[in-house]
Order: sequence, then C-alpha cells, then structure tokens
Amino acid sequence: MKTTLLVVASLLTFSVFSQNRNLSAIEKVQPRSIESKLDLNIQTQIYPEINNAAFERSSLETTRLDISSSSNIYGIFSGNQRVVSAQPSANMIAFGNRAGGSFGATGNDLRIAYSTDLGNSFTNFIVSPLAGSGYMFRYPSVSIFNPAGNTSTDNMLAVYSGPFTNAGGWVGQYYGSSNLDGTNVNTTFDINEPTVYINHLNVGLVAFPSGHVHVASSRLNGVEGNYTHNGWEVQNGMYNSETNTIDWADEPVKIEPVLLEEGRTDADRMVFSPDGSVGYIVATGIDADPEYNLYGVEWPIVYKTTDHGVTWEKTPAFDFSELSAFNEHLWPLRADFDKVVPKWYNKWASDDNQLNNGATVDKNGNLHLAAFVRSTYSIHPDSLNYVYSEEPKFIFDVFMEGDGTWNAIFVDTIRTKQHVFSTLDLDQRIAMSRTEDGSKVFVTWADTDTRLWGNTFTTNMAPDILTWGFDIDTRLYTDPVNKTAFSDIWGDNFWLHVSDMVLTEADQYHVPVSTTTTGTTDLDPVTHHSVSGITLLEADFININNKYSVLPKDAGILLSVKQNYPNPFNGTTQVDVTLAKTALVSLEVYNIVGQKVYEIPARNLGEGVHSFQINAANLKAGIYTILLKKGCTFV
Repeated sequence: MKTTLLVVASLLTFSVFSQNRNLSAIEKVQPRSIESKLDLNIQTQIYPEINNAAFERSSLETTRLDISSSSNIYGIFSGNQRVVSAQPSANMIAFGNRAGGSFGATGNDLRIAYSTDLGNSFTNFIVSPLAGSGYMFRYPSVSIFNPAGNTSTDNMLAVYSGPFTNAGGWVGQYYGSSNLDGTNVNTTFDINEPTVYINHLNVGLVAFPSGHVHVASSRLNGVEGNYTHNGWEVQNGMYNSETNTIDWADEPVKIEPVLLEEGRTDADRMVFSPDGSVGYIVATGIDADPEYNLYGVEWPIVYKTTDHGVTWEKTPAFDFSELSAFNEHLWPLRADFDKVVPKWYNKWASDDNQLNNGATVDKNGNLHLAAFVRSTYSIHPDSLNYVYSEEPKFIFDVFMEGDGTWNAIFVDTIRTKQHVFSTLDLDQRIAMSRTEDGSKVFVTWADTDTRLWGNTFTTNMAPDILTWGFDIDTRLYTDPVNKTAFSDIWGDNFWLHVSDMVLTEADQYHVPVSTTTTGTTDLDPVTHHSVSGITLLEADFININNKYSVLPKDAGILLSVKQNYPNPFNGTTQVDVTLAKTALVSLEVYNIVGQKVYEIPARNLGEGVHSFQINAANLKAGIYTILLKKGCTFV
C-alpha cells in the first residue's frame, strides 16, 4: 500500500512561511533581527549574509575556449552591450566584438563567432560595416536573426549596432546586418543631432523570429566631460525577405524621462517578452515626479511598450519599501525603525558603485530586475546628525506580478567591491537570462568568493561565475551556485558577458557566457573566451518562494485554505478553500523535483467554502506540494 504526503504551502496574509521541497536542501539564510543590527558598533566589521552556494558540485566540468580577440579592452568592456546571445531553436550561441588582436583583422572590423554544439566549437567571420566610410566604429552589439521555423545558418543574419567616431569625436550611430559568412553587408549611418555628445546605440539589441528588431541608445547631450542624460532612443527594424536585409525605421522613438538630477541614470536595459510584443526600457535614477520618488534615492525608472516598440509609456509608480524581502535583509533607515528604504546602486549613487543591473521578461510579460540593492541605517532617531553604517550588498530578483504590484526574492550577497583595471571599474557584471519560452529566468554574475579565497580579497580581483534560477510557474528557485570554483579557470573570469537566453538540453539549462583575458594595460590586445558548464538542472529548483512581498489586489479573495485531509493518505484527499467572493480558482500538485503531476483546471467558484478532491491513483508514494491559484495569488 502506498502512502502519499501532501504539503500545503500557505500564505494567507502578509505572514511568511518557508517550505522547501527537499528537506536536505533547506534555505540556509536566516533573517537578521533589527535589534541585532542596532547593537553593532558602526566601527565593527560586518560580515556578509551568505546564501551558501553549492560550489562543490560539477565545477570541474567548466571549461574555457578561445573564440575571438580585440585590439584592446574597449571592444567589450561595457556591460550594456549585447556581446553574447543565443538562438535556442537552432541550438546556437553567438559572440560579437570589435576585432583585432591575435585572431586578426583590425579594430574597425567586427568579428562574429557562433556555435551550434553548445559551445564546443565556433565558426568565425569578419564584418566590415564601415568599409569606405572613413568612420571608426566602437562598442558593438551583435545578435542573430533566425526566421521562424528555420534551423540552417544559411538563412540567418547577424544584426549589429553601436556608435561611430572620427578623429574629431563621436559622430553618430551605425546599425545593419550581414549573412553569417560576412557577405551581404548592409549598414545604415545616422549622424547625431548638434546637441548630442554620444548615442550608445547598443543597449538590448534583439531580433525576433517574427522579423522585429530593436536596439536602444542612452542619449547623452552636451560635450565630453560635461553632458547630461536625455533619455533613450529606440531604433526599430523589420526583416525584409525579398532583400534579405533589415528595413530600419526612418526615425528612432524617443523616450525622455524628467529627472530630478540630470545625468543621473545608469544600468540601462531594454528587454522584451518571448513573443516580442511586450518590452521594457529600464534604468536607475532619481525621478522628478514625487509620486515616483518618495525617498530621494535611486529607484528603477521603467517604460513599457505593448506594440513591438512603437510607443512607450511609463509604468505606474510603486513604493519598493513595501517589499518584505527587502525588510528581511536590509537595515532600517533610522534607529526608530521607521522604514527600510531600498536603494539601487549605480555609478552615481556611491563610490562603491555597480554599473550593471540585469533584466529580462518572463512568459507572462512581467519584468525582472537582478538588482544590486542596499539600504542606509543611522543610529540617530531624528532627521539630524545621521551617522551611516556600512552594510552587506545584496542581489535580489525584483519582478512585476502583472497586477500593478512588484515582488522580490533574495538571491545572494555580493562579497567584494569593484576591482579597478587601469581606469576601468570591474564590478560583478550582474545579468539575467530566460528560457526561450520565458518559463524560467536566471541571474548570473562574477564575484570573488571569499569563502574560498578568504577575506584578504576585498575587491573583485579573482572572480568566479555564479548563477541562480527561478521557475515562473512553480515559484521554485535554486541555490546560487559557483560554477567555476576548483576548475582550471577558478578565480579567472573577468569582463563577464551573459546571453539573453539559455539553451536547454534534456533536464539541463546552459547559460552561455564569455570572459576576457587582458594584457597589462587597457590598450593591450585581449582574448575572448566562451565558458561552458554554466548550467543548472531541473532538479536544482527546490526552494519554494511563498514570501509574498506585497498583498496582491485580489489576495483578500482567498480568505483561508485548510491543510489537506487525510494527510498522509492513499486514495483521495480533500483541500478546503474559503472565498470572500466569486473567483476563478485552480489547483496544481507538484512532486519533489518541481514537476506538475496533477491538476484541477480553473473553475468559477462563488463566495463560501469549496472542497477540492485530489485522486492519488496515479501518484507514486512521496511528498508533494499543492499550489492553489487565484489570479496573481498563489497559495
């Protein structure tokens, strides 16, 4: 006789309950009490809150392959560039950079490498987008257009963009396409308006199977050394099957936020949903609208499109201090416990800055931000004589819920400060990816793991690659995993770039990434590498996210859910749910590795108590989790 145990993970109000699928992998982190924080002397060393990553597993499978080179580090140093991309339908990884160095060609050529075997081998070719123009291109972004249903590289296009210059300064932007052998080169050049210092036309470059192509620029007005941020420009294009090129719009779409402090935005990102219809432009900054700027600190400034980038509107204001995930991990603003105010750190916000925040869009069209977030804390209870204390730096996945609210999950602690190479700051290069269908999202970053190297390394001078994943449907997430510890490239993963999508092989998710080895100075030639083995397994998604940060608008509809009875059981069991008013409710059952094994489809239920009967005839003996769904509310 088999016996089945069902676990109901309940969240009925703001109360937080933690229930892991795998009891041997329970969440290691415990929230720090506010009292313990305030007892600390501000001169005392504060140790990071570590979400103990499983760095001991599969690290030796990580390998590195030289795939390209550049004349100097300035071909790929910007984290905003699209350097690595993927085409899951063709099992393709693509890498694009400014050429030169040991692989040949010049710094005015574009070198593109692609793989169709999970990064085991690469094909290389050169594009000369500016040949005969007299211009010099810089900071290129590269992506691949793969028509719907196609698997042959003969029918694909490389799409590229970036700013160009001449001996006198920045001139404008270039964008174009070519075949995957360097032929059929078509490049458009746009000259800057007189007020523009530079348009970095390399943010979020993406090409969809439908033919839609998008890339954004961060527009800077003024002159070198004295310029202000003036919003973004989005250049849209459409594949032309008759000419086998991209037809670009005559004029870019301009997005101009009003900022409290001009020039104070950073970490620009543009990302789109899997079908390409929904997109977001996001950066961190201080908004001039008081509704969006409650505390005068850097928060996300987000614009959204629902028509393939033609029009963009600002998303509704939201008070991020309401997120319970921040309250569990960040320190209060003052000693009287008045508020925990999260602060997105960028290059303007602190000397210990972060140049990159990751972003992606899930299957439901909801934006996710892999944010470097901190708070400030003062021992003084009033508004005068604040004495601020340092606190650990955290990564969160901060994401929309689709009903106007946001949520957040703690990912891991950033363990080191930026490392300075020549005049360039090397941060953790936080990035996000998703599966092709957007059902899973991933955060990947490079940090010096002080658990392995010790606390003598205070800057990011020996970075390893870490990754973390979140399942949109089951709300299961992984532990953060150090994938390069103890490997041949342990502590040698600089200038990380991460693909916008992952590749799936059976129950494995491969995150395509690249790193770069520099010379002694920033002007020496560099070598670029593809790193294989940055993977997560389906079985790694074991932790349950039922820590709801904000009560969704319809959360009050689900008044109560009782534990199933009998439990354990064989045969059938019953779950009772009480509704405050009519609602569409469904029930799903998941096994210990996160697979959905039983479902009662959504049904329209009225006010009162309702019973769900679960038949275990086809379930193996084991532990299962029940998920009740009402809109954005999961119980």
